[in-house]
Amino acid sequence: MMFLIRAAFWLAIVSVFVPRDFAGEAFDLPFDLAQTRIDAAEPVDGWCKDNAAICEAGREAVRLGGFLTDMAANRIEAALDEREETGKS
Repeated sequence: MMFLIRAAFWLAIVSVFVPRDFAGEAFDLPFDLAQTRIDAAEPVDGWCKDNAAICEAGREAVRLGGFLTDMAANRIEAALDEREETGKS
């Protein structure tokens, strides 16, 4: 957590000194991102209808990834709490 706070702090400091035109001139996107997302969803839906087993396996993999992420976050939080308690004693 402290790493994220330090990173945000230094990013804010660096952003103050970056020139305004550092990345070049601003440009407008020639297309509507929301429409592109809708257009991209249709082929995926069609592909998933044809390959239902593969799409279901992908959904299961996403659920497993979420579960593992939650488990890792809980373990890290418990370890930090334990370290904090032992440091205070």
